[in-house]
Amino acid sequence: MRLFLIRHAQAGDRISGQRDLYRPLTPKGHRRAQELAEMLSEQGITHVMTSPAIRCVQTVAPLANALGVEAEEHPELWEGTPAATVLTLLENHPGAALAVCSHGDVIPDVIDALAKGGVPISGRGCEKGSVWVLNHNGRTWTSASYFDRSHTRLPTT
Repeated sequence: MRLFLIRHAQAGDRISGQRDLYRPLTPKGHRRAQELAEMLSEQGITHVMTSPAIRCVQTVAPLANALGVEAEEHPELWEGTPAATVLTLLENHPGAALAVCSHGDVIPDVIDALAKGGVPISGRGCEKGSVWVLNHNGRTWTSASYFDRSHTRLPTT
């Protein structure tokens, strides 16, 4: 399985008293979402999963549309979810190529858990609109590579 773990694109500022679930992308975030769709649409992705946060849903909507699939919302991808819970969710889709959108606390925790488990990690970061490419051989995670906004293409294998 090949997994594209996406940090949501730029969203509006957190506002005291406003439910963070509904914070949408900014115009810059929408542009990045479109760039991600163009970058990922030729990667063989068969499933798109997202946190229920509007900013995550909006980040993967152009990709889901390009692929002709529904973006599945999973509360397990919301902020504060333990890495083990997220990895269990992701591992339940063996054999598929997945695009998954989550948050700036969840993604580093997942990468740290993989590193602690001995998975080779290439790069470091969790910039908004960035992508981690994770590989799984059906039994275990085998690699994780980071691609920030400066990357316009991802490796095809």
